[in-house]
Amino acid sequence: MRKVIVAALVTIQISIFVSFYSPQASELPIADAHMHAYEKSVSEAQWFLKKMDDLNVKWGGGVGTYSNEMADALGPRYIPAYGQEEFMAAFKTGGEQALQDPKHPLMRKLLEKGEKLFKAGKIKGFGEIHTDNHTSGPRPMRRHIPLLSPVVIEMYKITDRYKGFVQLHVQYSEGLLEDILTLSRDFPNSTTILAHCVPGKNPDVLKTLHKVFSQTENVYCETSGANGPTHGRMIPVYSKIFGEGNGRMYGANGLNKGWKELIERFPERIMLGTDPCCGLKPKYPEMIKEIRTYLLPALSPEIARKLSYENAVRVFGLK
Repeated sequence: MRKVIVAALVTIQISIFVSFYSPQASELPIADAHMHAYEKSVSEAQWFLKKMDDLNVKWGGGVGTYSNEMADALGPRYIPAYGQEEFMAAFKTGGEQALQDPKHPLMRKLLEKGEKLFKAGKIKGFGEIHTDNHTSGPRPMRRHIPLLSPVVIEMYKITDRYKGFVQLHVQYSEGLLEDILTLSRDFPNSTTILAHCVPGKNPDVLKTLHKVFSQTENVYCETSGANGPTHGRMIPVYSKIFGEGNGRMYGANGLNKGWKELIERFPERIMLGTDPCCGLKPKYPEMIKEIRTYLLPALSPEIARKLSYENAVRVFGLK
């Protein structure tokens, strides 16, 4: 009897060990759907390529600025997006009003060049387009414009023609659900990617995402930013809310229960992301390690594969 009990305990210990230290979490290829790469030189692009190779990140991008150097270095591993730099330039020049005016010179240039890049097959989408980051972005770039503004609508008209995507940085608001449903319905050939899985408080955001995913087929989100510990440390209140070493979604305490439930209900609608912006490029390896340590091991092997790369390969048409 004693031998049976000991054997059972050993089996339990092994199963626990496998669930937290399974090779699948450390060895899965990753598609980073929110990998800012502002590189404008061959050497800088090669830095990212080497880091990606070292970390088994097979694909990266999804957000601007579009870079010929990155396109050359990564080839089919690049998820090319356009528009963030131009959108920001218009904001600096003309404020929130310029961002909503398709006739503004910078907005007109953005839309015209975006169309040309799509037509040439050089980009897959627009992103990261900040419509509402009034509390979730660096202060100099904060703004709050309607999601259904004329410029955003023009972007969707373009992506609908080319079956592309728009990655949006938009915070939680009471009207967000209806706005997203409108975009999904009016532009069925377009894919909407909600950056950072929508900044905001967990209960409100999770409730909204459950409704969004259950009522659409062309809306996704990605896990970058303050969802993980590295970005979470940039927001002091997160340490008080989620505990030291934790982000909104995952960290030293594992994967948040509410997010785990959302992922397990909609495993094909969520992708991975890091967001190495704002001086965090040197911490890129750390962000990937956190994903492999805290997020992926909390999921079944099948769901971990979907988040790690399968969803992105399908959504972005990657090789």
